[in-house]
Amino acid sequence: MLKRHLALLALVIMAVFAVACDNTAEEGMAVFGVSDINDNNPIVATSGVGATVDMTFRWRPYFDPQATIVEAAPHGDYVIESYRITWSAVTSGATVPSPREEATNIFVPVYDLVKAGIIVVTPAEATAAAGSVLNATIEFTAHEMGTDKDAKFSTKISVTFN
Repeated sequence: MLKRHLALLALVIMAVFAVACDNTAEEGMAVFGVSDINDNNPIVATSGVGATVDMTFRWRPYFDPQATIVEAAPHGDYVIESYRITWSAVTSGATVPSPREEATNIFVPVYDLVKAGIIVVTPAEATAAAGSVLNATIEFTAHEMGTDKDAKFSTKISVTFN
């Protein structure tokens, strides 16, 4: 009886090990960061004008926390191709704009800091939400050059509408 249990346990361990070793989802993964949003100043959107906000992007291969890889081969550099903004109200009774998607083309080499402007608030959204404070969740989609792999990452910011 003990031999059967040991054999069964060995089979379960081998099955778990086989599944863990065949994790293709880890290939080409990257750790992205968004920092220095609007030069660390509050984000204010003026009615009828909107707001474009500078953000600093960076990435590294997920398996290189010590930044020892100089060239990311076999991983290529990334291009942020699009972003989606969704809103949530902080101010009670605020008008919350509909989610919006924007296409972009931001080239981000491995370990480099890249600053780029993101259209956070359009003029129409700034007018509709005037007098309120909203949180924006920005979800970015990046594509690894030379592969068919995408990476997704997000950041959350607060916007005051005047």
